[in-house]
Amino acid sequence: MKWAFLGDSYDAVKRMWRDMLADWASIYAEPRFIPGNDLQQAFTRLTKIPILQGEPSQPYSILNDPDTGIRLPGEQNQQEGRTHVTIETIADQLRLGARCVVTFDQSDYRRSNLSLREQHRKKLRFLSRKGGHGFYYVSHAPFLFAAPDAVALGQLRDILRDAGLPDNRIEDHQGESEL
Repeated sequence: MKWAFLGDSYDAVKRMWRDMLADWASIYAEPRFIPGNDLQQAFTRLTKIPILQGEPSQPYSILNDPDTGIRLPGEQNQQEGRTHVTIETIADQLRLGARCVVTFDQSDYRRSNLSLREQHRKKLRFLSRKGGHGFYYVSHAPFLFAAPDAVALGQLRDILRDAGLPDNRIEDHQGESEL
């Protein structure tokens, strides 16, 4: 997250996730992607998503908000920073207790010879091998939703469905509707 992007339409989508997940597993933003206290405060004011500080005492979700997205498994550069996160980190967040991890993912590895949809599938299959379950919300602001088990993923699907999210916006590891 950069100051220059605060207030863009992606932030409206993040606030929508906050509203949808509030009664199931409140969402908290991973602080390493939102540097500096001033930016964190402005982000929370706009999105209503507090910054994660320790493990919450009630069921919770994590928002990873890297500038670019999720590293493609198998790519040479698997470093993380403010711009990228790996599937391993998402799987670790689930193992540490998050009921859901929502990750902004606008990355598109053009040199991989895979279409964007195939890249999403590859990430979802890798998440599955790491013990997680997930699907993509596909739009101008794409997000990977990950859950620790099939029950939580089903509950998450129901939340999105009940909120009116169209089936064609959800993509599973086979590239078909997950809802």
